[in-house]
Amino acid sequence: MASSQSKFYAALALILVAGAALIGYAAIREEPEPPVDTAAIPTGSSGELVSAEVGVSKGELDAAVVIEEYADFQCGYCGMVATLTIPQIMEEYVETGKARFIFFDYPLGPGASVLAAEAARCAGDQNAYWPMHRVLFTRMREWGSKREPRGIFGEYADALGLDGRALEECVESHKYREIVLASQLRARQLGLNSTPTFFINGRRHTGAMGYDQLAALIEEELAKQ
Repeated sequence: MASSQSKFYAALALILVAGAALIGYAAIREEPEPPVDTAAIPTGSSGELVSAEVGVSKGELDAAVVIEEYADFQCGYCGMVATLTIPQIMEEYVETGKARFIFFDYPLGPGASVLAAEAARCAGDQNAYWPMHRVLFTRMREWGSKREPRGIFGEYADALGLDGRALEECVESHKYREIVLASQLRARQLGLNSTPTFFINGRRHTGAMGYDQLAALIEEELAKQ
């Protein structure tokens, strides 16, 4: 347990350093990120909350605990959680049928974050959403520095044994743009203003968490069953 937390906080320190570097990089970039057409964001016919079906889920539908995460593929803290916390949660709780995990795209900035969310969903067409999800978080500094990241997304797909060109074409077609923006809208409707944010059986928890912290919240819910 102590070792797990130590790794988590050591990674947190690295994320803070990386974040400072990225802020400096953003300040000196000469070209802006490609814009997102916000007019395409779904508004809903009567202001009702966007369905949870816009999320990407893993686990049993009748699991006792439902974990929802709202995250941005260019959020350093989200990347730390995706690489250090969620894999253990998946193994210990999701794959054992105790919990269901639902990931919601919540791109806070324009351009690349939305494209990355689309790329992950395009990988899902080849049954590889979660492997691509992890790669995108692990290598966010690499693709995040590209003005046009579609090509590198294709390279990641090739490395995963997928059809990289097919993934690039999927991203270029914006096949999943509407659903990504619908997920973003759901987060806004819930009043979320930071990532990552979790809901554990409907209870909101904001900020990055290590495995021990998130597991404790899950165990608390399991004890109620």
